[in-house]
Amino acid sequence: MNIDSVLPWLLFAWLVIETVWDLRSHDVPVWFSLVMLIPGLALVGLFSPWGAVVIVLSLLATEVVKRSPLSGVIGASLLAITLPLVRLIAPAYLPLFVGWGGLMVIWLIGVIGGADALAGLSLLLFFPSWIMLACIVAGILIWSVALLIFRYGRSAGLRLWTVASTRAAGTRAAGIGAYALAALIFGVLEWFH
Repeated sequence: MNIDSVLPWLLFAWLVIETVWDLRSHDVPVWFSLVMLIPGLALVGLFSPWGAVVIVLSLLATEVVKRSPLSGVIGASLLAITLPLVRLIAPAYLPLFVGWGGLMVIWLIGVIGGADALAGLSLLLFFPSWIMLACIVAGILIWSVALLIFRYGRSAGLRLWTVASTRAAGTRAAGIGAYALAALIFGVLEWFH
């Protein structure tokens, strides 16, 4: 048994703990994200020091704690400028940069929280693959639908339609579970692979 087969399950376990915290308080402390983020950045730094620097700079530009359009534009621009370089120098990290750019965008428009974006980034740092990116998208979709149904039951469709048609603000819900689900899906896929 190697670390690659155990790591998805370790990340899943940590994200379950983080999900419980998120469900209880709806306020995930930054240190929760740093527990996964720092080792993930170190791992990327071993194989691509410049890639880790770009990720750190984009994190600093977005000031993950505060949502600022200007800092978000700076962070997203930094990632967009580096994409051609990534494709040329380290194509294996393309899913990481594309995924982090997408997470940054949906965080900036308010679809997910900062801790959610960092959880997704952490998963991509450890597993910079299109499969992990697909697992994150699947995790977000499945978790969102499950929360909607759990919260509103049979009137979930009507609630969703009302919010969308009136362009009302949606209800904030704990989102870290989507990334625990993504790690679970990825772990199962790796187990069968």
